[in-house]
Amino acid sequence: ECNIGPMGMNSLARIIISDGSSGRSKRIRLSLASNPITSEGCQSLSTIISANPTNGSLLSVLELSQCSLGDNGIKLLSSAALSSPCTGLAVLDLSENSITEEGANTFSVSLAEAWPDLNELKLAKNNLREDGVVSVISALVQRNDAGIDSSIESNKNSSLTSLDLTDTSCRVKGAKAALMTGSLTTLRLFNNKLGSDGFREIAPLLEGGHPSIVNLDLGGNSADEDSVIILLNSVANTSQASNFLSKLLLLEIGGNKFGEKAMEALENLKKVWPKLDVAHDKPVQEGEEEEAKD
Repeated sequence: ECNIGPMGMNSLARIIISDGSSGRSKRIRLSLASNPITSEGCQSLSTIISANPTNGSLLSVLELSQCSLGDNGIKLLSSAALSSPCTGLAVLDLSENSITEEGANTFSVSLAEAWPDLNELKLAKNNLREDGVVSVISALVQRNDAGIDSSIESNKNSSLTSLDLTDTSCRVKGAKAALMTGSLTTLRLFNNKLGSDGFREIAPLLEGGHPSIVNLDLGGNSADEDSVIILLNSVANTSQASNFLSKLLLLEIGGNKFGEKAMEALENLKKVWPKLDVAHDKPVQEGEEEEAKD
């Protein structure tokens, strides 16, 4: 197993830069997950994410989950990207790095202009809170003036299509902002404490499905059955969705209450969208939950 700390990151960066200088043209996939790089090692890491002002990053994929980067590490990476855009870097995983709202705000400044080819971003298990998530979403919109109110067929939409906001404390405000972007095709909002009120608030944004999102994860949000039914009925309601054809193919709602009435709502939904796959918990019949508590 690797145990790459700041000193190891410095050595690795020099090797990668040397290899790049020797004529290698193909960008590499670099997985550093679960290594104690910390913010100190981000100085060295910065030299390879935007090493070449002409050709951009030496990397195509950078996996940094559980590397103890913190807000200071994100500031260093963002500053490097702003100095020399990370052209060519398509996937960035920053999951579980103790990034807060402050770090999200800093990263958003660079996200708007310095990661032009980024199409997958993972921010899961960072306590970004709702304002930090809104800041990230605003950067996505700013990248190419993308938004749910812009033309669905527009080619202006941001190239970033996959966003993982699992367990980021985004709450309803952040979830609504994410659902209103016009570029995402995969959105994960698992375990964000949306609750019943949250499901009711986002339901109108899913009326008739969604114009861009193909895979949507709303699991683990502890919504009650009535709220789940409201959301399912909204997706099934196409009366107000004549301006777009829903692209939604997978809806994950496990970890929310699902009983017989929700199953009836799902059956009605399947009549409208037969190709839509809805992942849910095993239906709980009336009385079963009370018996389990006893």
